[in-house]
Amino acid sequence: MNNSTTDIFPLRLRQARLMRGLSMEKLSRSLSSSITRQAINKYEKGLMKPDSRVLIALADVLGVKIDYFFRPFTVEVDRVEFRKKLGFTEKMTVAIKERVREELERYLEIEQLSESSIRFTLPRKEVGNIAEAKTFAGEIRCLLGLGNDGISNVIEVLEDNGIKVIELSENNDFDGLSGYANGKIPLIVVNGNFTTERKRYTALHELGHLLLVTPKGLPAKTVEAICNIFASEMLLPSNVLTAKMGKNRHDISLSELTDIQRQFGISVDDIMLSLRENRVITNRRYYGFQKKKSTMPDFRTLVEKSRIELERSGRFARMVYRALADETITFSKAAVLLNTSVDKIKSNLQLV
Repeated sequence: MNNSTTDIFPLRLRQARLMRGLSMEKLSRSLSSSITRQAINKYEKGLMKPDSRVLIALADVLGVKIDYFFRPFTVEVDRVEFRKKLGFTEKMTVAIKERVREELERYLEIEQLSESSIRFTLPRKEVGNIAEAKTFAGEIRCLLGLGNDGISNVIEVLEDNGIKVIELSENNDFDGLSGYANGKIPLIVVNGNFTTERKRYTALHELGHLLLVTPKGLPAKTVEAICNIFASEMLLPSNVLTAKMGKNRHDISLSELTDIQRQFGISVDDIMLSLRENRVITNRRYYGFQKKKSTMPDFRTLVEKSRIELERSGRFARMVYRALADETITFSKAAVLLNTSVDKIKSNLQLV
């Protein structure tokens, strides 16, 4: 990847435009009438350079700082798999991939500056069915020292083990993605608009895609089911579930389920699915629960309600403030990394 200043601007302009999901025509219409689609095309091909007035206008419309256009590329996002619905277009896919690259560049930069890099060491394993996925989830929980307890913060646990986790605010057609950057850095992206329970489950589902080596030719639907079981078992081990709920149940109170939801950070829907998977309840009982949800809106609202606190990782911000406290970076650099103002950085920095 050529990182000369001459080559960077056209690529950065295109990246910023794609991140916002804008065509050249739409970007042109958002700017002054003197900046045509043809001019933007020439900027992106490196055939013409914008003057300072145009540069400021581009930065403003695209929501980036001017120095963004001249920052060298350090990340290539490859080998990624998207979990998305049919309504999620190719244009949206490209926008997310570019946003992930931009977020990851800042993440890796501050990791290097604060000397906080963590090597990814979790093992991969061949898994061909649900039973093997459950067993492997137990092995990973053991490696992470979780015992039979709930995971207090899934994203922090993943990041503490060398996986880069990025949250993006997207519509509900996007679930998440997993893959590698620069060929070796594992990354997971989740939809930041989801409930905390769903974000936790999605992150661990994507962990399954990173760690599970499934047989070639296995149907995609089966692979997804195996990763779902892996995520459920990571959040709430089967032996813990049956110890709390018993082995054969018919009538179950919502209060029992919400108590487990709060303890383990897993949705009521996923608990019910796990109860069926572990044969604590019958298929008929499970489908009765689904029918009740579909015919009784108030019941559905209660079932799908989030009951745990908002969960985010503070690792990135901690690294920035550590570098700032150590005088490794300036206030303006910290503001760029955290995408905020220098004044806000100064007000948040309280040295003790």
